[in-house]
Amino acid sequence: MMFAASSLRFRKTVVMAAALLVFGTGTHPSVVLAQEAGADSLQARVERLEALVDSLAAQLRQLAAAQVAAATPDSLPAALPAGDRELEELRAAARAVVDATPPSAGRPDTAQEASRTRNLNILNPEISVMGDVVGGVLAPDGGDNRATAIPREFEFSFQSALDPYTRTKIFASYEQELEIAGLDDVLGEGDPEDGNGHQESGRGGFDIEEAYVYWVGLPGALGLKVGKFRQEIGLYNRWHTHALLEVERPLVTNAFLGHDGLIQTGAGITLPSFTLGPATQTAWFEVAAANNRLFEGGTGFTYLGRFQSFFDVSPSSYIQVGANGIYGRNRDEELDSTLLGVDLAYRWAPSGRSLYRELTLKGEYYWAKQDFTGLNETGHGGYAQAMYRFDRRWVAGFRTDFLDNFGAERTVYQLVPSVTWWQSEWLRFRLQYNFLKPDGLGGNHSVLFQTVWAQHVTVSGKPRAHALPSPLRIAGVPCRRGSITRSGTGGRTGPAPGRRHASDLCVHCPGADG
Repeated sequence: MMFAASSLRFRKTVVMAAALLVFGTGTHPSVVLAQEAGADSLQARVERLEALVDSLAAQLRQLAAAQVAAATPDSLPAALPAGDRELEELRAAARAVVDATPPSAGRPDTAQEASRTRNLNILNPEISVMGDVVGGVLAPDGGDNRATAIPREFEFSFQSALDPYTRTKIFASYEQELEIAGLDDVLGEGDPEDGNGHQESGRGGFDIEEAYVYWVGLPGALGLKVGKFRQEIGLYNRWHTHALLEVERPLVTNAFLGHDGLIQTGAGITLPSFTLGPATQTAWFEVAAANNRLFEGGTGFTYLGRFQSFFDVSPSSYIQVGANGIYGRNRDEELDSTLLGVDLAYRWAPSGRSLYRELTLKGEYYWAKQDFTGLNETGHGGYAQAMYRFDRRWVAGFRTDFLDNFGAERTVYQLVPSVTWWQSEWLRFRLQYNFLKPDGLGGNHSVLFQTVWAQHVTVSGKPRAHALPSPLRIAGVPCRRGSITRSGTGGRTGPAPGRRHASDLCVHCPGADG
């Protein structure tokens, strides 16, 4: 055996070394030999050295046999050939020695090295590119049918940690406003730009959609952000256009907040969430410079507040209710504007099947007032929406809108059925039909086909694919304020303990904080 041969070589080596010591120095190799140095001959000394080596070799064989016995699998066949069995025993002994060796004895601490690498790259920005192209056929009331196709939006996103306490997000986008049959007439479009600086009525434009910094880990679990950002109003204002559940925003938000929603420059604070009864409560307060359709541009400040309550109905469903208000003054026009709104959202997703079955019901209602030095105009409107996922890749939806705009003579209604198919997390297609009808007039018809995709992201110096807010990956994904997506905790639908919750289904929002 290999072990026996090794023992024999070891014994001969020790004997030769002892002989050299004896002949070279005349001293005695051990205390035992020294006791009999005067009487023994050289041959006797060599014989005793051989006996000592044999004793040590026997002890080594016993230790090796014990290690092999401990490391050899019980399933090793007894009838295994001698050569193969010896090889397996040696392998088992080697594995036992390696397992018993601590990291400091030769193995590098790979976890520590990986942590150092992450620490070096944590300040590198995440960079993503989103594309949104919409084509369609329009049939306006009293007009000619025609086909359209536009690159509705290309968005470039830059997100990075500035330091352990501060992060920044910048979203730059090129947009062309989507045309829907009859919509411009309903909204009274005439200006080439809305209050956010985006081009209207199909004219292309490049703009910084959002650019702000926000702080994490502040005392008392407060949230703070400063810059240009989508404000906390309603269910969808924080959502970027390509992330919406339909091709366009509801009529009422289009009319009062603009095509892209309420985006202004200022500061916002999020109060710590707290539990009151069975519900979790959250509140936001924001101050910004007035620069939106509701305030007709100009100078002045706007003041926004939102309160939101979330509670579980069952392990598979939850309800969220919210109320918000915003007030602002345009000193150039001597205009005071007020907007009040309420919203409700319900979501059902069976535990263990949330990737394949899901029902969401949402609704919002807004009341708006503009006061031009004693001349008051009011408007109101709302929508109800239902979305049902009947397969992992297929989602069907239906939305109904109504709007009584500022100074409008007629109430406008709209029906919007849609179906969405996800090819993957990075590519989706949507077919949608819009029927827009002012009360007492003919209807306007639009058939739209949307394609949305995401290109790569660079994270910590390494490229990876940037996934869209897809139903293919919703379960268990953290939401934008640090809570857990409804099915992410085995059926739990509420926020994670000790962490803030945000707007429902906020996993969809690519521009959210947290």
